[in-house]
Amino acid sequence: MDLLKEEFLDQLRAEIDEQTGKVIIEAAEFTPQQILQDISETTFTEVFTEWCENRRQERLDKADEILAKFGNEKRFRVIKSRFENGAIIPFVGAGMSMPSGYPSWTEFLYRLIDETTADKDQFLKFMESWQYEEAAQYIFDSMGKARFNEELENEFGHDAPLLGAARFLPKLFKSSVITTNYDNVIKRCYETEGKPFSDTLIGSEAIELPKLLGEEKNVLLKLHGKSNSSRNRILTLSEYNEHYKNNEQLKKCMKALSTKTLLFMGCSLGIDRTVQALIDIVSEADAGSLPKHYAFLHLSDENERVPKAEQLAKANIYPIWYTDDHDESIEALLEKLTEGVNQ
Repeated sequence: MDLLKEEFLDQLRAEIDEQTGKVIIEAAEFTPQQILQDISETTFTEVFTEWCENRRQERLDKADEILAKFGNEKRFRVIKSRFENGAIIPFVGAGMSMPSGYPSWTEFLYRLIDETTADKDQFLKFMESWQYEEAAQYIFDSMGKARFNEELENEFGHDAPLLGAARFLPKLFKSSVITTNYDNVIKRCYETEGKPFSDTLIGSEAIELPKLLGEEKNVLLKLHGKSNSSRNRILTLSEYNEHYKNNEQLKKCMKALSTKTLLFMGCSLGIDRTVQALIDIVSEADAGSLPKHYAFLHLSDENERVPKAEQLAKANIYPIWYTDDHDESIEALLEKLTEGVNQ
């Protein structure tokens, strides 16, 4: 709620009528002096509550638009049923931190390659084949450890404003969260809402998550580690090999995470190592023995929808597609997830 109040106050600052000099709040007009001095706490609360309800209804309307497309509605009903039963763990990618100003992993790598004398064609080959760890290693080897680490810490090590759909996660998911992000957006969102995580797991410690879930602990799992610690970070190929030893270890970790339904948000879900590990798990398991996973997934080209769906089904991931603004759409879907649910 504190984060929503910040958004509300930011909107007040932006909604001053240039001709009258008055602030317009839900059709009511106030002078800046009234806002700062005269308005009572009760009036402020009433206006803020009305603003929250209007925003909520806007998100629900947006969610209905999304669910009316691509057969999303039937799939969403399944997700909501599992959410009501507490059987979903959010898997959060860089798209959830981008509203706060952090780049995606790929954006960061594309920027860094321009700071090196390395062959860009080789770098592009790695990126186009989803070999991100190899691409990062290629840059690391060219830049050197000191420069690479300094760039990473500068990009992800600071505390940016908490914005976007990530702010809704503490309200919805009271158990654990999995993320591949290096920043601290999720951790800070939960702390701001007075719901700090009891523990943080790094990389291959993911194998311990089912045990901690059984103990009803709320845990943050940073699958790729932290930006400010190369010892606990998984970005380059050598770091991946150090933490996971081989793909079998990553597969064991993903298998441990797959005991509950995962809901991917802010993830591009190309065939990187994480998705490939899920594909391997599905191919080795008995048909129907694993829980299905779901994703809120942006669709930029409708011609790619069916091939992408077939690809993701091999990893037991089934998407809710949206085509409009990423953050607005995820906020809408998260609001719809809680509609009518006793929190």
